Amino acid sequence: MPIFPNGCLVLLFAGAVLCSGCTFPTYRANNDDLPSRYKITEKHFVLHSDVKLKSDDPLLLELQELRKQIAQTLELDLGERQVEVYLFKDEPSYHKFLAQNYPGLPPRRAYFVGTGKKLAVYTVWTERIREDLRHEFTHGVLHGALSFVPLWLDEGLAEYFELPVAPGVPREDYLGDLSQLLKNGWLPNLQRLEYLDASGEMQRLDYAESWAWVHWMLHNNPQTRASLLEYLHQGGKSQATPLSQRVKAFHPQPERELARWIESSGGRNAGEK
Repeated sequence: MPIFPNGCLVLLFAGAVLCSGCTFPTYRANNDDLPSRYKITEKHFVLHSDVKLKSDDPLLLELQELRKQIAQTLELDLGERQVEVYLFKDEPSYHKFLAQNYPGLPPRRAYFVGTGKKLAVYTVWTERIREDLRHEFTHGVLHGALSFVPLWLDEGLAEYFELPVAPGVPREDYLGDLSQLLKNGWLPNLQRLEYLDASGEMQRLDYAESWAWVHWMLHNNPQTRASLLEYLHQGGKSQATPLSQRVKAFHPQPERELARWIESSGGRNAGEK
């Protein structure tokens, strides 16, 4: 699960998650393989890059704004921990680094690696660098501020902040997928998501559903929003009452409520195309 007490290692990556617990405690990033040609230090993150960027590059300014957005949306005190961002110039150098330092990992465009001492994002310059950085940087910010983030919620929030859209604007890609699944008899199940604690268990549907629960709770009404934020602030798994039960205090059938929202929003978006 995505928690790193006592120096345990956590790896999360764009489009999927690998939660290693203490599986890789002996692995250390080889500094000779890391991007080092350019370095930009900001208050809350450091960029190490083999791609030349200026400190006022829109990509970096966006990370600064994203951090503020996370703090405001989730009403979090993010503290002062820095996220180290390593930006490789090409895929060969990036995959070489992964193979030498984290052998056996699937080939993904970006990873977040968290330990008790360091929050690091490793990624490569591609046409999707913007969303990859936003996704992994969100993981870094959350793990820098919170001692525990449940797997589904960690990914749901990263998916929520991944695209540079205004708060409250739904993701059409996920709405389309979920709307189609509803037509085939599928229903959301938050309790099922709460039991997922290994990366191999999460499929695209799980990311989409995690995003949907996060989006719905944040924007449905003040009660669902307050319930989600209280749960997040207090440290999900350590609480006696899981979020799936908390929501039922004012929504006896939250799964049905979420399904109706997906159907309504998905149908509306489809009609607008």
